[in-house]
Amino acid sequence: MNHFQWPTNGPVTLVCQRKWAETSNSVSFTLAPESFEEQGVVFDFIPGQFITLGIEIDGKMEYRAYSLSSMPNQTELQLTIKRVAGGKVSNYIVDSLQEGQAVSVLKPAGQFHLAQAHGDRIVLLSAGCGITPVMSMAKTLLADDNDPTDIHFIHAATEIDQVIYHQELLSMAEQHQRFYLHIMLEDAKGSDYLEGRLTQAAIKQYCSDIADRSAFLCGPVGFMGAMKENLQALGMNMDYFYQESFTPAESTQPDVDLASGDQSKGDKAKALSNATVFVPTFGAHAEAKIGSTLIDALEAAKVPVIAACRSGICGSCKCKVTKGKFTRTSTETLTADEIEQGFVLACSCHIESDLEVALN
Repeated sequence: MNHFQWPTNGPVTLVCQRKWAETSNSVSFTLAPESFEEQGVVFDFIPGQFITLGIEIDGKMEYRAYSLSSMPNQTELQLTIKRVAGGKVSNYIVDSLQEGQAVSVLKPAGQFHLAQAHGDRIVLLSAGCGITPVMSMAKTLLADDNDPTDIHFIHAATEIDQVIYHQELLSMAEQHQRFYLHIMLEDAKGSDYLEGRLTQAAIKQYCSDIADRSAFLCGPVGFMGAMKENLQALGMNMDYFYQESFTPAESTQPDVDLASGDQSKGDKAKALSNATVFVPTFGAHAEAKIGSTLIDALEAAKVPVIAACRSGICGSCKCKVTKGKFTRTSTETLTADEIEQGFVLACSCHIESDLEVALN
């Protein structure tokens, strides 16, 4: 079995092989290498991870992070994308991506994956397109007949026609005695599923021993917040709770002055001030508001930087601040050494003074 060789840095080109509708507002598609020599190789990743996808739209490369729904060691990668309000890349994929079209892809990444699971009982909770990473987890576990993992799969959707992978999920439940499928619909008309929202009582009804399981959660921000509270109230050990989110966290890092090493509190008066961001490698300058993100300044300076998730998760916008003060809201993909050296994720780095930035 030949394995696809992901470069350490930079994208590879893959080609859309197949594309089909999952629901009225979502599509799935597969990607494989374009070169004949690489056709038939299999892709390595950990179930639950995402890739960063780059697509040219109106003459500009746009990058976004999307979770994989396929299993590892397959000859194609599969993704499922749902139409979202204002979603430039997602909506382009739904409407315009063609079979045979080439796209740029950064290697799989992310810490939301099966390697974190504790024990042999898990619950997978999702809503909407948040189903994609947990579907990858479930399919991978069920593909191994020697794996004893007991899986409760709980999914929330608006109505029966909007349940992504519905028929595939029904087949999985029919074929595997250790896979328990539970679907909650806001409007259950035309189905036998429960109607309403996933409350503590509903979760307990679906999975009575949920407090003793590892839980993996993915979905819209509000859904995830409510589910986390429900699981805590049900007595789950939160050491075994994992969630995927492309939403930035509140700032927990102190301001850092790389020029002096001093730490200081942000001053509210600075909010109306401007700062200059300088990128010597490209001779580029940009003016930015104090408190704004570094990624906005870099994009304004028209330097080549990728920002896929734009929330401090994927690591595609990593760069190094060599001078100035900033606050971090995420260090998700950075090592301790990188943090010490001044590396930041530009999308979750907030400007507190003039900055000098090093980009490869």
